[in-house]
Amino acid sequence: MAYHDDLLAQALTLVHAQPQTQATLRRAVSAAYYAVFHLLIAEATDHWDNPALRTTLGRAFDHALMKTSSNRILDAREFPYTNEDPRVLTDLKFVAQNFSQLQEDRHFADYNLTKPLDPSDALRQVKVAEKIFVTWPTVRGEEIAQEYLTLLLVKKR
Repeated sequence: MAYHDDLLAQALTLVHAQPQTQATLRRAVSAAYYAVFHLLIAEATDHWDNPALRTTLGRAFDHALMKTSSNRILDAREFPYTNEDPRVLTDLKFVAQNFSQLQEDRHFADYNLTKPLDPSDALRQVKVAEKIFVTWPTVRGEEIAQEYLTLLLVKKR
């Protein structure tokens, strides 16, 4: 099983742990985000010809740039995507929008201890990550999805 799959499995286990604690809920949300983060990196680096260097290339990905890029593709003015299959666009935008949201959710879970994380929110966030894992394979072969993966690594010029 790939690392990102292990992280998603961990998130699902933690979110259903008994007794439910803030620590398990917060770790579940964090693991869910990192599962998607590493899924996208694995998908992007999978096209690199030298498998031995894929992990090194993966280290070049930056959380902030990935979030910015994910938010950019949601803007029809920047990315009009004319003549694209509407289903593919919807699915890709689902991945991008929810990656960005999961990053915010992870920041709350990891750093904001001023209020408790609601168990239903944690479960919803983990389920969103799980849905990204189901949605991504439906678009991964599309040119627009490959463009998205490239944007996650390349700073806008």
